[in-house]
Amino acid sequence: MKLSDIFDLRYGHSLELNALRQVSPPDGINFVSRAMRNNGVTARVLVDVEPGQPGEITVALGGNGVLSSFVQPEPFVCGRDVMILAAKNPEMSTVEKLWWCRCIWENRYRFSYGRQANRTLGSLAVPDEVPAWVSELKLPTYNGLSQPAGPPVALSPTEAWRLFALDDIFTVRKGKRLTKADREPGGTRFVGASEKNNGITDLCDLEPNFDRHCLTVPYNGNSVGIAFYQDEPFFASDDVQVLTPKTDVSRLALLFAAAVIRFERGRFTYGYKWNLTRMKKTQIRLPVNSDGDPDWDYMDTVMRGLPFSGVVASLQS
Repeated sequence: MKLSDIFDLRYGHSLELNALRQVSPPDGINFVSRAMRNNGVTARVLVDVEPGQPGEITVALGGNGVLSSFVQPEPFVCGRDVMILAAKNPEMSTVEKLWWCRCIWENRYRFSYGRQANRTLGSLAVPDEVPAWVSELKLPTYNGLSQPAGPPVALSPTEAWRLFALDDIFTVRKGKRLTKADREPGGTRFVGASEKNNGITDLCDLEPNFDRHCLTVPYNGNSVGIAFYQDEPFFASDDVQVLTPKTDVSRLALLFAAAVIRFERGRFTYGYKWNLTRMKKTQIRLPVNSDGDPDWDYMDTVMRGLPFSGVVASLQS
């Protein structure tokens, strides 16, 4: 079966982004390019053309993201070298469309910079039928994710906060040096010097060298000072310092501390790294209780009043 047997294909709008007026949501409509991320959307623009319709599929015809395929949930316009696919079956579900997107994407190896998927896309061979399990899948929803776990709480004046050395409130330890040759793919989180994906750079076959419920802080590189909360046992590389609370502290309170720690990252550079000794001595300013100790309960309450905290609180043991 060919792709053109299932979808009606038409070329996109071929608009040039630099010739359009870019705006911020909720103004304008999505501009879909050949990007591989964010559903192919790279901007919001104001245009006076007939947009593509929600539920249609966009397919990049060239570039590094050739055959990147996405179901568009909103009206949209396209940049250059983007094809629009409309299902011939008007009852086709979003789940099935996503499955077809994956089928299209798996053919990307057939194309390159010198061989784009222009006129040949419609003749692409695809499966004759959709597996039964596809209709049983449920799409995750974002509905309700922004709800807070509690009422909003005003932040107390920072002038009343106190300075605490990290070594006074955390046990600060260094990760272990390890090369890629020393590990194989597995199920243990490997936390390195990354500012994305919670610091997790891959999954390895090693035994965890740190337990859950702590903070990881890279001490060098572009990700220096980007503190993350770790909710599972993990293996920390030597690019990372691990901060384990010395007292009983909630997940949300540790996330508060992580945000404060991130403000210190500007003090350290390639020539002045945040090594173990310096990190232990680094002082951060935190709210305090009547005893002059960090007010972890107050920090937890503040975090519970923030948007999306309901999801985080539901994960807290």
